[in-house]
Amino acid sequence: MIGALWTGISGLSAHQKALDNESNNIANVNTVGYKAGRISFADQIYQGQIGKGSYVQDAEKIFVTGGSKITGVEYDVALQGDGFFTVINKNTLGTAETFYTRAGNLRMGESGTLQTADGYEVQGWAMNQIDPKNDVKSTNQNATKFTDNYIKMLGSSIIKHKDYIETIAAKSTNFNETAKSDAVAVFSGAGSKTQASKLKDISLATDNYRTMLAKYQEDPDAQSKSSTSQISQVNFKTGLPPTSLIGKDGDSIEVIIDGNVYNQRFVLSKTTEDYRQEIWDSLSGSERALHNLANPDSILALSDADQEAAIAQYDKVAGKIETYKALADKISNSGNGGLVAYLAKNTSNPTADILDSSGTYEQSTEISDMLQGVIQIEGLIPGKEFKITSVSENLGGTKTTVRGTYQSTALAVEGSGKAALESSSDALSRLMSGNQRSVYTTQDLYGSAGIPTLDRSYTFSIDIYDRDLEQVIPVPNDGGTPPQAVPITIPAGATIDEIVDAINNTTTTTGRQLGDYVEAKNLNGYLVLETNKSNYDIEFDAKLQILPTVNLNSLVDNAEYSYNIKVNGQTIPISPIVVGNTLDNTTKQSIYDQINAAITAYNSSNPGHTIEVSPLTNGTFTLTSKDSLEATLVNTVPGTPINPTTLGHVAGTVTQLETTTFEFTPITPGVNTITVAGKSFNYNASASSTVQEIRDSILAQINNDADLENLLTATSSGSDSIRFVQRELQNPATPAGLGIVGDGVATADIPFVVGTPSEIDVNFDLGPNRSKSQFTLTLAGVPSITVETSDDDTVANVYSKVMSELSKYGSRVTDRYTITQTGSGMHIVEKASATGFAQAVNSGTVSPSSTLMPYPEWKLNADLIETNPDYSGRKGAGAEFMEITTRVDQLSSHDSLQLRLDKLDISDSKFGSFSVDDTGLITIKDGGVEFAVGQLSIARFTNNRGLEASGGNNFRATQESGNAIYSTNNNNTDGVMGKALEISKADLSESLVNLMVFQRAFEANAKSITTSDELLSTLINLKR
Repeated sequence: MIGALWTGISGLSAHQKALDNESNNIANVNTVGYKAGRISFADQIYQGQIGKGSYVQDAEKIFVTGGSKITGVEYDVALQGDGFFTVINKNTLGTAETFYTRAGNLRMGESGTLQTADGYEVQGWAMNQIDPKNDVKSTNQNATKFTDNYIKMLGSSIIKHKDYIETIAAKSTNFNETAKSDAVAVFSGAGSKTQASKLKDISLATDNYRTMLAKYQEDPDAQSKSSTSQISQVNFKTGLPPTSLIGKDGDSIEVIIDGNVYNQRFVLSKTTEDYRQEIWDSLSGSERALHNLANPDSILALSDADQEAAIAQYDKVAGKIETYKALADKISNSGNGGLVAYLAKNTSNPTADILDSSGTYEQSTEISDMLQGVIQIEGLIPGKEFKITSVSENLGGTKTTVRGTYQSTALAVEGSGKAALESSSDALSRLMSGNQRSVYTTQDLYGSAGIPTLDRSYTFSIDIYDRDLEQVIPVPNDGGTPPQAVPITIPAGATIDEIVDAINNTTTTTGRQLGDYVEAKNLNGYLVLETNKSNYDIEFDAKLQILPTVNLNSLVDNAEYSYNIKVNGQTIPISPIVVGNTLDNTTKQSIYDQINAAITAYNSSNPGHTIEVSPLTNGTFTLTSKDSLEATLVNTVPGTPINPTTLGHVAGTVTQLETTTFEFTPITPGVNTITVAGKSFNYNASASSTVQEIRDSILAQINNDADLENLLTATSSGSDSIRFVQRELQNPATPAGLGIVGDGVATADIPFVVGTPSEIDVNFDLGPNRSKSQFTLTLAGVPSITVETSDDDTVANVYSKVMSELSKYGSRVTDRYTITQTGSGMHIVEKASATGFAQAVNSGTVSPSSTLMPYPEWKLNADLIETNPDYSGRKGAGAEFMEITTRVDQLSSHDSLQLRLDKLDISDSKFGSFSVDDTGLITIKDGGVEFAVGQLSIARFTNNRGLEASGGNNFRATQESGNAIYSTNNNNTDGVMGKALEISKADLSESLVNLMVFQRAFEANAKSITTSDELLSTLINLKR
């Protein structure tokens, strides 16, 4: 009976626990991811084959997947099939405890990580930290993540590899606002692009980028091979017809590319005297002969007709160049887009008139190179082929055509894999941003005159961002830490070509060099500084600075000066500068030594504020100091200019030309004859011939005679006479008449008078007390000429300068004047013209004058020459491009999953749209781009029932459950469902039934106890 009591009590205890378990199931009927608990009973020990009751053998969770409920909440995640979310609870001590849960009601915590409702951080494969140097391609060195400025979405994709996941996204700033047309004056023929063309190129490159991105996503393990762009050349023949046809209005050149006809009519051009000289200087002797060019210095000496013809040849050369440039620009800016064309030269054989498939062609706007007619065409889209089918010159108004040639020195090949995507990305980035181009005009460089001067020398350096050092550095520099600028020096009087050469070829012994970052070019007469290909997206600050220069050559002789130099306001005393009649090298050296000595004395007294004086070179030297320099040069004793005068001679007499009328006495029939200036003309008249017929026939013969063409003018007079007017003197000194005799009567209307020439002397007024001057001479019929007289000049030297200038006007001078040197100047004598001596040489028609050469200033200005704002800018659209690559490494250790884009260094935006796919990959979408920021790692166990429930829907791993097991990309799981929750696995109806069952069992066990108690009471009563 006692045993029955204990047996009943064990039953009560066991079923009480069963009731507790079912109550817990019922209580969690709506708990997310809850797994129902189950009680297993077992009988207890036996004695004599009689058991001693029951006990709870096992209380376990039934890990059966519950149903999914679609919630539409973006952070809700339901596990499909077996598995658990891994979460950690970080305490205030910094340690963390790991739990496992099926509850997917997640959220973003305050720290930005994915968390459970209790704040436990969900674990997974987190996105790697972005390396700005390797994971971010940005044309703005100061920007490494997307901001609100990046409003153009160019392309994005999530690429799943075997053991990692990439997100590649590219955006740009608003290129529609920043794109500007290139300055035609500077870049015509050198790849000039219009705004519309730049935008079209970007559109094509964007499409190509998206295509390459899709191919990479489709096959991320494809062989990585870069794409290449096509480079072709077309060549128009050089020379005159029939080799080259173009040269007049209506002629044209033509190229057909991909079926698009690029036709350019001949561009009519007018050359200036300076441009003709530039063309002449640029061409070799054989090239000058090929284009039938005359020396510009001799053109003015030609007759008007010959001058016009000579200039026309230069105009034709200039027109050819402009036509080639215009066609190159047309190819760059019309058609299907995606091309850039520019005039080029074969660096290995620049003068060859044939294309060389093994040659190296590069851009050139040198006149001699452009005249070769080679245009290089580049494809801007990697892997995109273009086909040239025709190159020709067409003679206007005819069907005459000369075929040109074409070739390709690089073929378009579409790559594959990551390298092909990088080729496409790089091309798009170049078009989006483009090389920085800083432009200087000749006026920027040399002042308003626009010509090199010895008064200006320069220093040059740049400040530029260095990717390796990740900082802005001066270049060239000393290689120190931090690096200090070591500017190059450009000598006074340097031309643009010499400045280009100095920038490209000057090196220093330490530190970075200019050629590592930028390249200088002479494009159409402008100085252009452009970042090189490897640094196309880097910005630089050009520092072209005027170096304080003292030009002793500019001193006016026979004068005195006061020169004051101030350093930070402190004046350096310098003795008066005295220049005598001769400004030779000895005098210049003496003045240099005088100034240098004063500065040396100042430096010794002011060691912290010294001035560096360069050696004297060609009469110039520079002064440099870290302190501010000011200087004034004041003329204290002025120079004396020359005072040229004229001295006339006895006046000559005007020449009169003979005029004669010849009246015919006709012979009919018979031969009628007239002799004029020794030449006879006749007409065999018939009996019926009239005198007018005779006269007209002989008059026609005279007017058609080449020997008399420039000698006289013959016209009809009345019906029977010819009037002769002498046009040219046969011999002004001892003239002969026209000598007109024949069958008729010659009457002299005006007799011939030879006349005498007018003449004048010009005195230069050179002497030891005269200063540098500008001597101007005006002669009737000739433009005024001006020459400079130097210190201690000679009559012979000035006379030579004057005659050199006058010789430019050729026959306009030689046909009118005889000029000879005299002891004090020159003697000018009138030459007889077609009408003899006209007394054209006198003080009214010969006018010499002079002015003193200007005094120098030597201000020592160290002005920074700013780049020209109208012409400078970016080669591309001037926008900023950024491509960010993120990586989720599925072989890495687990970590908390950060969701905030700003903390991930992707964007300055804090939040985006959360999403999770069936593999547990978490993406955040912002600004049209979806980023993979991590992946949920789904844990599995060898024995789920061995997990220890710890409350809060969490479990702990135990020895019985074993360690968590993970699979790459969750491949060994059934994945997850986003925007859904796993509902509780507690079955309310089943639990209610079980309650009733356990209740009856509990009551029955209680009956066992009461029955045993009654029996026990009966036994006790029996004893009584």
